[in-house]
Parts: sequence; structure tokens; C-alpha cells
Amino acid sequence: MSIVAVFALSTTKISAKKASQQKFEAKEAYVMDAKTGQVLYQKNGNHKRPIASLSKLMTLYLTKKAIDNHQISWDQKVPVDAELRKMSKSYEVGGFRIKRSKEYTVRDLYKAALIASSNSSAIALGKLVGGGNNTEFVKMMNQQAHTWNLDATFVSSSGLDNTDLKKYHYQVPHTGSKAQNMVSAKAISTVAAKVLEEFPAITKWSKQPSMKVGNQVLVNSNRLLPGEAFYHKSTHVDGLKTGFTVNAGLCITVTYWHAGRHLIATIIDSDTLYTSMNKLIKAVNQRYSPTKVALSSHVFSIDGHRVTANPADANAVIWRRNGTDSSHVVNYAKTKAQLPITKGQPVGNAIVKIADNSSTAMVPMNATVSVEKKPTKSEKTKHKVSILKRIFGFVGGIFGGIYHLFVDFVKFMTP
Repeated sequence: MSIVAVFALSTTKISAKKASQQKFEAKEAYVMDAKTGQVLYQKNGNHKRPIASLSKLMTLYLTKKAIDNHQISWDQKVPVDAELRKMSKSYEVGGFRIKRSKEYTVRDLYKAALIASSNSSAIALGKLVGGGNNTEFVKMMNQQAHTWNLDATFVSSSGLDNTDLKKYHYQVPHTGSKAQNMVSAKAISTVAAKVLEEFPAITKWSKQPSMKVGNQVLVNSNRLLPGEAFYHKSTHVDGLKTGFTVNAGLCITVTYWHAGRHLIATIIDSDTLYTSMNKLIKAVNQRYSPTKVALSSHVFSIDGHRVTANPADANAVIWRRNGTDSSHVVNYAKTKAQLPITKGQPVGNAIVKIADNSSTAMVPMNATVSVEKKPTKSEKTKHKVSILKRIFGFVGGIFGGIYHLFVDFVKFMTP
């Protein structure tokens, strides 16, 4: 069954009126500040498990990153092979029909993957970013997760399990016949935060209940948006991604606003998905309020050099439980251990902690100057030898030229 059909079925079972009476439930849940990473709520947040189409958030991030690095462009045409076109027409795993007679741009398929959760669109985008190689792109997904220190293992750019992918010959070699993406709620929430950082305007698309690409209407399965059955004006939801497979259950990662801050909330495997998300958001909003903490410059010792860094934000925002002490501590931790350093480059973090709360907020600290790497004694010696070789080579060339000129002159003068 397609994800749109599954979500439609699940939401018709529970009326909006009964929804308010439902109890919050989910196997995993996680709520964080999108900018500072502070955790406001978590339930089994570090537990790796199937996350279905929430996986597409990593694909969307890497696609936008490739656009920003000028490796691909929004208006570039995307090759779509016969297997992916076949997949797009499937009732179970389709969602956006890709026609052979049509050409689709990166923008078209990006919207289809985001709004309609099109699996074939996500895979086609991944292949494009991976230089035409699906396996290479999945490798990129795992490398990016490792770079961010996330607890995540990807075998698919779409979130489909290998049980579905092998039907279309898109199973990554050397992975099990039933392998699937295994990602924690914390990890995919962090990916969502990276997506927002890389592409803030994505919410202009993700908050649309529907959108047209060509002559097809993309239907957003997020029922928390304005005009939908589970919309609450107090939650201010503007995205981001839904997901479903039999193994993962119903999943969602939302972005929403509270007290002027963008927050991210993820629920994985819930039979009362939208009801539970509304209750989760309401509970967090009632429990926490933001507090501003002024930050100043800090000097880090990096590779034997004193490097001054300024906070990316002059004021950190940390959430505190209502009715509790707002006293706090600020610590600094460097993230850069070696030179060279470029002005404006993050070299550490300011870590703000409320006295009665174990969670922290982090603000990047950016270098105020560039610092070049000093050469080692060995490198200096090699450099000197190189210079001497060039000098002697130049001088030798001059004397060699004079010698040959003299020989030619003698030959010319000899009868």
C-alpha cells in the first residue's frame, strides 16, 4: 500500500474529536532545538531501528549540498531508468508517476521525494549525486552520518527495505536480503536540523498540503498542516517528512515554531501518530521556556597557537523548565586540533548548561583570524634543498649554455 494510502487510512480511523482523547504513544520519540541541538524530550532516542521514508532527509540534504557546491543544479535534467519508472507506477511503493516521455529536473524530483515521498525520485536524485552510482551514494550517506557522529546505518536512499529494492535491482551489493536503514530518533532529528541549516527555505515546500509538478498533484501526507484533520494552530508545524513501512510503522519528523525558535520533533512507530505528536508538542511547549545567555569571545589553544574565536550568536538560547532556576554555566570545547585555520571557520563550541537540566545547548565559535600551518623542520629542510636545486640548476643551465655557445663558436671559426 502506498504511504499516502496508509496515512489516509490511519487518519480516518481516528476522528479529530477523538484524537484529543488519545494517549501519547510511540516506540521512540525525540524533541530538540533545531539550532543548538538541546534535547527537550526523548524516549528511546538513541535506539537504532527502521525509520522508513524519514531516511529521505539524508538524501535531500546531500542533494542540496551538491547543488550548493555547484556539482549539480536545480534545473538539471535527471536520468530515470526503466526500473525506477516501473517502481514509480507501483501502488505499494510509488507515489509519483515518472513517465518515459517526460523529462524531470532536480527541482521536480526533490519536491516529489519531499512531498509525495516518491521512492523512485529519491533514488534517482541519489544516483545523480553519486555520479550515476546508487551504491556510491548510499556510501556517501553513511560517510556523512559518520562525519556527524550519528548512530545510523543506511542501505537505501529512499528508506525502502531490500525486500522491495531487490525487485527493482536496487539492492546494494553485500547487504542482506532483508536489510533496511537502521537509524535512531536522535540521529534522524539531527539530520533534519542539518537540512534546515543547509536549506532553510525547504519549509516553503514542506508546509504545503499539496503541490503540483507538471500535471500531477503531490499530496502531502502530513496531517498536522493547516487545513488538515489534525491541524492545531498553536503548534505552528511547517514540515517536514513522514514515513511508513511494515517494519518501521508510522513515523514522522516535524519542524515547528515555539517562542520564536525552530524545534524538531520525531516520533517513530506510533498507531496514533498525529494525536501523539500534537500531545508531545503541547507538553514540551507547556514545560519549557527559552532563556538568553550572553556569550563572549574565547581563546583556544590550537596546535601551539592562541586562536581567538567569537560566538556565531552573541546570545545563546537555552530552554529551561518553567518554574526552575535559570542559573547556568558556560564551557568551551575546541573542535579543531590542527592548523591551518581560516577566518570565520568554526574551531570550537560554547556549551551552555542550565543548572537543573542535564541537556546542553551548543553555539559554534568562529575564528577571528586565519592562521597558516608552520612547516616542520623536515619540511623546512626539504624546502631549502628544493630551492638550492633550483638555484644550482639555473646556474648550471647558464654555464652549460655558455659552454655550448663557446663550442659552437669554435666550430664556426675553425676552417
